[in-house]
Amino acid sequence: MKKRPFKTIPFVAAAIMGLSLFAPLLNPADTAAADVPEVVTIAGPAEGSSGYVIATAYSGVITKYTDIKKAVVQPFSGAAGWPPRMNTGEVNFGQHCGYEQLMEAYSGEGPFSKLGPQRNVQNMCTGYGLPWGIHVIDPEIKSVQQLKGRSLFVQVSHTDHVVALRVLFKASGLDYDKDIKIIPFRSPTEATQGLLSGRADGVAFGLIPGLTQVQSARGLHTLPISKELAAEVKKADPVWGKTVVGKGKGPLKPDNDIPVLEIECGMAAGKQTSAETVYQVMKAMYSHHDEWKKVHFLAQQWTLDKALEVIVVPFHEGAIRFYKEQGVWTPALEKEQQALLKK
Repeated sequence: MKKRPFKTIPFVAAAIMGLSLFAPLLNPADTAAADVPEVVTIAGPAEGSSGYVIATAYSGVITKYTDIKKAVVQPFSGAAGWPPRMNTGEVNFGQHCGYEQLMEAYSGEGPFSKLGPQRNVQNMCTGYGLPWGIHVIDPEIKSVQQLKGRSLFVQVSHTDHVVALRVLFKASGLDYDKDIKIIPFRSPTEATQGLLSGRADGVAFGLIPGLTQVQSARGLHTLPISKELAAEVKKADPVWGKTVVGKGKGPLKPDNDIPVLEIECGMAAGKQTSAETVYQVMKAMYSHHDEWKKVHFLAQQWTLDKALEVIVVPFHEGAIRFYKEQGVWTPALEKEQQALLKK
C-alpha cells in the first residue's frame, strides 16, 4: 500500500496562522528586546575631556542594565562633527556641549547649510552645564560696560557665543561691531597663549583649567552677568542657561560668588534608533545614577530635574516614553514638541 505524502504547505500555513493568533500572548519583553541592538555607538567629546569621562562611565551602566551588550564611545572634536553620521544611522547617540550645533543641524543652517536639514537628530536630555563668561586681565574692569575700546578673544565660529555677547554688550550700551576689538580663535590653547603674550585684554569662554595659567602669570577675573541679563540672553538664544561660580570655586577661585552664563550639555539620539533602545538607555542612566555620578563633579548634575532644560529640537519618542513614565512630560512640553516637528 502506497503511503500518503506528507502535506508540508498546509502544515506550515497553519503554523504561521497559529503564531499570529497567539502573538498577543507572547512575552512583550521578548518583542522589545528584539528592537534593541547588541552594539550601539555613542559620539562623545574629545578623548580625555570631562565629557568623554562621563560618557565612558554611563556606557558601562548602559551595558549592565539594558539589552545592549556593547556601547562604543567614539570621540569627536565637537558637536558639529557627528550629526551627519547620526543622520545616516552610523551613530546612535551623541553627547555634546553644543545645543546650538544641534539646532543648526536639525534646520540645515550654519555649518550644515550645504548638507541640508539633519532631521534624524533628536533630543534626549540636558545633562549638565559649564560656566561661561567674560574673563579679563585688568583688575580695574569690573563690568561689561568698561570693556569699551578693549580687545577680546571670541570663538566666533560658535553662533551662540556671538549672540550672547551681542545681547550683553547692547544691554551695557556697547556695539559688538564697533566698541570692542574682537579677535577670533579656534582652540582654547590659542586664546590662553594669546592672553599670556598680551594680544588681548580678555576672553569670552568657559571656565576651563587652562585659564589658571593666565591668572598666575598676569591676573584674570570673571565679570558678573546678572540673572536678568542671563534671561535676556536665553530669550535671544534658548540654548543658554545661568549659574553661579561659588566663592573660591572653579579654576579662578573668585573672592565672591559670581553669576555667569552656562553652556548646557546634553545627549541626542538618532531617530532610526528604536524607541525601546532609547527608553532603556534613559532608564538605565537615571535609575542607576548613583553608580556613575562620582566619576566627575559635572556628572552629579545629570538628574531628572535638569533633563528638560533645553528644548530646541524634537525629543526622541523613546525619551518621551521615559519622561511620561516619570510623570514629568507636560502638555506644555507636548505643545513645544509638536511645534518643533512642524518647523
